[in-house]
Amino acid sequence: MTTKSLVYKVARFNDQNNGHSLQNLVTKALKSKKAAINRRQQTDSENHFRLINFNGPYKGMRVGEMFDYTKGQKQPSALVDEKAEELTLSAISPPNKKSEFLHSILYFGVKGNAVVLSQSMSLRSLQLEDYINWLLRSCGLIQEEDYIILSDQPPLDKRKKIHSTKGIELHSPVDLKPSKPVSIVQDRKGKSNQEVTDTKSISLSPSGLGWDALKKILPSEISLPASINADDIISNRSLEVKVMLTWSKTFKDDPTKFLDDISNQLRHVDSEVDYSIITKSGKITRDEIKLKRSVNVATNDEGMIKKEEMWEAMHSWLDSLVNDDKINIDI
Repeated sequence: MTTKSLVYKVARFNDQNNGHSLQNLVTKALKSKKAAINRRQQTDSENHFRLINFNGPYKGMRVGEMFDYTKGQKQPSALVDEKAEELTLSAISPPNKKSEFLHSILYFGVKGNAVVLSQSMSLRSLQLEDYINWLLRSCGLIQEEDYIILSDQPPLDKRKKIHSTKGIELHSPVDLKPSKPVSIVQDRKGKSNQEVTDTKSISLSPSGLGWDALKKILPSEISLPASINADDIISNRSLEVKVMLTWSKTFKDDPTKFLDDISNQLRHVDSEVDYSIITKSGKITRDEIKLKRSVNVATNDEGMIKKEEMWEAMHSWLDSLVNDDKINIDI
């Protein structure tokens, strides 16, 4: 038995008038590429691949498993010796030339445009969204200029409030990496130059998953600093950044649309950034926006999840969301 977290997403099309459902499109694509190897997507890395492996119908849903691997990847191991001062490391090769070690497995269920996911460390909604767009384009089911996003769909009682967005508050832990101390000196001609010194201020470079997530979320109009002079916090080596986005009445463009666009950019953000959406009727937190549930799923003797139990957990949760008036499923 293992505990897995389920998350709910809804598929949205850039062309809202096409009348398609994600379930129908994915079913057609998978049937047209019956051999699993034909469903293999090469990523930005030459030897890294993703593919949907098992897939099929389950109680009105289309379910499946998706995994990724790096061709030729070896699995590191350590020889555990209680008396050794240093453990011996080695790498294990796959059992034969046709086998590959998997990085992780993602499970999904689709009904209409409703999507339930059990994510893994390296395969999340962002990777599935990218894969689905690649798959549908490669099958000619959507045009190159068209796309599908897997968006959060807040509970019905929260959804209307997001359309009246007044601001978004972002919280993120940030790592600070100190660079060499620098000071500004002038030559005889009065020209300023940087030179390394053992005194003066220290330039800190922000980094980390939270900082990277913030940079991806914020639109191009807003830039985050590449370095921070912060002698007073160098001893902490980390800090939390709080970004508050609001609008004044003098802003020429539609502020609600702009902030709604940012809300959409938060769809793939989980633990990296905490955020709240400020609406005319109050604050909505991240946990109120994202629908999720923890479930216990049985495993077999090899530690692999029993798929039938995963599909049943997804189906039961989807039914409960509908019955509790949390969501409407667009078939």
